[in-house]
Amino acid sequence: MSAEHPMLPHMAGMSHAEIEPSANTNPAQPAERIRIEGFIREGQTFPQDEQRDVLVTVIRGGASLNGYYYNEAILQRLAALLDNAHAYVDHARSDGESVARSVRDIAGFYRAPRYVPPPPGEHGRVDATLHILESADWLWRLIREACALGQPGLIGLSIDIYGTWQLRESQDGARPLREVVSISALNSCDIVTRPSAGGSIRRILHDYCPSHEATPLSNTSSAITLQRGHHMSDTTTPINSPAPGQTSTPQNQLELPGSIREQEQTTCPTPSFDALLQELRLERARLTLERRLQEVHLPEAVKQHLRRRYEGRIFEVAELDEAIAEQRSMLAELAAVGLVRDHGYARPEIGEQITEAEKIQAAFDRMFELEIDTSRLGNIRGFTSIREAYARVTGDPSVSGFSERSLLGQIRIGEHAPLTRISEGDTTTASFSYLLGTSMNKRLLKDYQAWPAEWQKFCTIVPIRDFKQQTRVRLGAFGSLSTVAEDSAYTTLSLTDTAATYVPMKRGNLVTISRETIINDDLMAIRQIPTKLAVAAAYTLAEFVYGFLSGNPSIYDGSPLFTTGNPHNNLGNAALSTAAMQIGVTAMREQTNFAGKRIGLRPRYLVVPPELEWSAMIATRSAGIPGSPNNDINPMMGYVTPIVSPQLTSPTQWFLVADPREVDTIEIGFVGGQVNPVLFIQDQPLYGLNFTQDVISYKIRHEYGGAVVDYRGLYRGI
Repeated sequence: MSAEHPMLPHMAGMSHAEIEPSANTNPAQPAERIRIEGFIREGQTFPQDEQRDVLVTVIRGGASLNGYYYNEAILQRLAALLDNAHAYVDHARSDGESVARSVRDIAGFYRAPRYVPPPPGEHGRVDATLHILESADWLWRLIREACALGQPGLIGLSIDIYGTWQLRESQDGARPLREVVSISALNSCDIVTRPSAGGSIRRILHDYCPSHEATPLSNTSSAITLQRGHHMSDTTTPINSPAPGQTSTPQNQLELPGSIREQEQTTCPTPSFDALLQELRLERARLTLERRLQEVHLPEAVKQHLRRRYEGRIFEVAELDEAIAEQRSMLAELAAVGLVRDHGYARPEIGEQITEAEKIQAAFDRMFELEIDTSRLGNIRGFTSIREAYARVTGDPSVSGFSERSLLGQIRIGEHAPLTRISEGDTTTASFSYLLGTSMNKRLLKDYQAWPAEWQKFCTIVPIRDFKQQTRVRLGAFGSLSTVAEDSAYTTLSLTDTAATYVPMKRGNLVTISRETIINDDLMAIRQIPTKLAVAAAYTLAEFVYGFLSGNPSIYDGSPLFTTGNPHNNLGNAALSTAAMQIGVTAMREQTNFAGKRIGLRPRYLVVPPELEWSAMIATRSAGIPGSPNNDINPMMGYVTPIVSPQLTSPTQWFLVADPREVDTIEIGFVGGQVNPVLFIQDQPLYGLNFTQDVISYKIRHEYGGAVVDYRGLYRGI
């Protein structure tokens, strides 16, 4: 007769025990052998209404996505360490030298871990039962909804251990694997979004029954054999002899020490088909209720009312939808009379999950003094040092810098690497270069866009598709329309054209962050890199643009941009003054089209070098003509807007430039429309190669070209 009772105490080491009474209380009755087979568990409690137990796979054997390899012996070692291990939400955000965690991060614990042997040709795995604490109710609801929708892979499990590894040749001949050969400690097994070693949710365990648990007998389980009419030993206390004045215990109600009782049934009662069908319908109804309540926008109090109304019974979906519609109608009526406002909608806690990688990226952004979305991510603390960031992501607090490529020349196959921290979360050693590069790129763009780029006021910016020669055709113009006499034919006119061409160029450099920088914890040096790259990119582009003005290059018609007289008539010979500016304005007004007609252009900007900044301010903002003895009015006051460019090389040259919306001036084309410079990771992080090769290489790239499209909107003095 087999039975398993949830209140059996722990009796370690007892298997098929035979307990014999000192004497037979009824000599006429022959001795009877009673056998009890079952699991004896320590600390077993009565089943609750909601167990919050989930069957999970903690880790699968073989190669992980992070390049670690777990053999069967290591899996068995992990199974032994996993019993009662803590389950946290996300991996620890520490400097790698401490694994202390906050109690606020505890989501549950693991029990009944077991190693599952592999089928032929495959790898084994470690399964366990994950119990979710009531304090992590949001996580329990997330797991239930994910399983109900058939998406248990939305979350996974990731181990965090200390161990040693050795190089192992991969079967595909690609990168060598790091085979874990020993485990010193299991820090935790955490709940993450993108596990790397196969940790996953399998199913939710309902209606817990000990004999249904797929747990083999272990040192916490045993079988008991009881036999009446014999002694267990000379010192064994009889357990079925009644005390004086008491009657004997019936055969089916044998009392054992510690409230161990023989059950009438050998196993947990097998439910009938109707009972199973009823249970299935109730579970479906419960999942339907939770799903519909998550989908609708109703106050939390109304949702709780609907839960109390429909929980624990079977209902039709149409009935639930009708009840939801009634609640909405009632809220609308209450809102109409002003009794309810805003309906007090509560944002579902399961709406959007924040991944561990997003949190770490936010910490990197804060390290570079970038703004983050605190309403979504919370008040995340930025890394205070580059070493802390490196240790957090890679689990290498000593900055030992071991990688596959560097170890090939130091460690042979079969040799052990030093004790390291191994984490199978969604951030890996290859993630460090990506996370750091992303924040550096954000800082680069922020500083680049903050750099003065006033050349954009008088230039035309266009996107271009490739690095081929760009052609900008300038069509001619018609003169005055001809007079057409009665019964006469119209005169045919033709247009002439010219073309301005240019070829875009690629500009950039490599920037490296060395291992020494990480070890020295030189955060200031890291922070300065994006800013200095942004300044270099902005200054290089400004030099390119202003070079058209100061360099006086040959343009599309083969002549220099600025000429005295024909063909351009846009070069003056006077120093900057109000009178010289008036001559330049007149010259621009006299510019003609292809038909020889004046087009009446006027300048919009006055571009000067730093040496002429104050002269330009006086000339454009004085009410009277500077230096005039008669205090005559200054007609150039407010006529143009000064632009000061440190990239202009001559201290005496000044320029008048028309509005590009009125006439073409200088065109700057960016390949792919990418106006801002871009920072790239030159390494191959998909193969796990990162800082551990002594340097991380970043590449800044900026691709653009340009040309003068029309000379008539430009004038130069001196």
